[in-house]
Amino acid sequence: MNKIYQKTHPAGKNAGFTLIELLVVVLIIGILAAVALPQYEKAVEKSRMAEALTLVSSIAKAEQLYYMANGEYAKDIDKLDLDFPGERVNYYVNGFQTKNFICRPVREDGGWTDALAVCNRLPRETLYGIAYLKTGEVVCRSYNDKGKSFCRLWGPANGREVVLK
Repeated sequence: MNKIYQKTHPAGKNAGFTLIELLVVVLIIGILAAVALPQYEKAVEKSRMAEALTLVSSIAKAEQLYYMANGEYAKDIDKLDLDFPGERVNYYVNGFQTKNFICRPVREDGGWTDALAVCNRLPRETLYGIAYLKTGEVVCRSYNDKGKSFCRLWGPANGREVVLK
């Protein structure tokens, strides 16, 4: 009884796959993996960016409420009425760190002077940061070419920034 993966040898013996057949199968699998892996990486990073968008929007809205109540923005995340995920860290100002991001309110003399809140992709400032600006815009600022390609997942870049909404 022959199985589908066996061939009948002219002398009546069963033979397996040839080396060429195995190499062709391995080559096809390699090509499929080379095409699928970058798309998978982009999809995963886009979901991480959506997480950062949610976190930075929450901090910014809490900052706006604090400003309405006190006439100034909070320089410490502990002053905000906010339950944050992850552990507390001090990165320029007090903030919190999740598995993928460090998020914090923005101090006036920092690099994001026009922002209320920012989440930087870990490791720190190696890929991109997502900031909620005082104008209500959310931008993705890239720090290198890989970060620029991730920011471009949301739209066309204007220099090193992409406006998300």
